[in-house]
Amino acid sequence: MDDALRKRIATALRNALSPSARVGRSGVAGGVLQYMPSMDEEREVLKTGVFLAVFSSALLVGVGLFWGFPWQVSLLFVVVSVAIAGLISGMTLAGVRSAARRKALTHGALVTWAGRNEGRFGTTVAEFTGDAQGWEVAASPRFRGELLAVGRPQGVEVGVACSVEDVGEAGTAVTAVLVRLPGQRSPARLSRREIRRLDLPYGVDSVETGDRELRVRYEGWPHSPSAVDVLVGAAVHLAANPHDVGDA
Repeated sequence: MDDALRKRIATALRNALSPSARVGRSGVAGGVLQYMPSMDEEREVLKTGVFLAVFSSALLVGVGLFWGFPWQVSLLFVVVSVAIAGLISGMTLAGVRSAARRKALTHGALVTWAGRNEGRFGTTVAEFTGDAQGWEVAASPRFRGELLAVGRPQGVEVGVACSVEDVGEAGTAVTAVLVRLPGQRSPARLSRREIRRLDLPYGVDSVETGDRELRVRYEGWPHSPSAVDVLVGAAVHLAANPHDVGDA
């Protein structure tokens, strides 16, 4: 598979996690919103499959004519190449739809978590900056992503930002939990060894403080309210113990 084709497939997978994904209520339990790939995204996958089938078939026919293969052999090669192109398109489309379903689960998890913790959910920072409750964490340059939520678990202001970073062909899903600190702490960033010594959930990528904020970055997105509780609870507990990271 050439680089151009890989990029087209990766773009389709990335778009499934973007805010442009279509939203519907197609029978999801409890009325949770379900993200579906847009028609343009599905059409792009199918166009890529057709392009691959036509290109490979033309190439094989040309090779057959050049080497003088019997037409039956050339036809067999064309049938096989079309079948492979269809298989690749089917797998890519399944991946796009799976990514959309995972986003739907994270969307529902953040909505539920925000509702339980006197907060709110949104997809743009502007939805929080004008809120009458005055969410300070929304002003953080790190509070950016595809899915955003704020709340006050245990009376502490917390922001959760789920984003897709431009790492790898299809991007990398990450979750940042931002805890608003009551006072200033010296900027600090824990090493991998220090992170392993702490009782933190699996998937912690970085822990740092600065500008009255503790930031814990996790790999992946939470797909249930309880998973959000685990990530947020660990960050809030860490913020309550200044000797673990930063100064009191």
